[in-house]
Amino acid sequence: MGIRIDFSEPIIKKDIVMEMSSGDLDNFYVSASDFDKSNIFFILLASLHHYEEDGDTVRAAHLSFLTAYYVFTPLTPPGSYQLALYYIKKAVSMNPLPEYIEWLSIMEKGN
Repeated sequence: MGIRIDFSEPIIKKDIVMEMSSGDLDNFYVSASDFDKSNIFFILLASLHHYEEDGDTVRAAHLSFLTAYYVFTPLTPPGSYQLALYYIKKAVSMNPLPEYIEWLSIMEKGN
């Protein structure tokens, strides 16, 4: 699945959220401009807050996982470890899927 940034629609559509994977984020990072590499982080956050406020914990948890993964693995800005831990713990608390729990143990080791 190709990720595209649309500034007129900063919330990831409901039917697309669960199709997104960490691999999609890796592919996006490799091909995106520096500007868009940062902007996808904010789109993930805006989408996470949107679905969390709507009470859609499954989508919010997945977006929290994707946010943690993106900030920890490809983006790695200053503070990435602390941000990733916050968002992966949030994902696990909302929906304790084995994939999220596995990434929590990986992220706890630091980057």
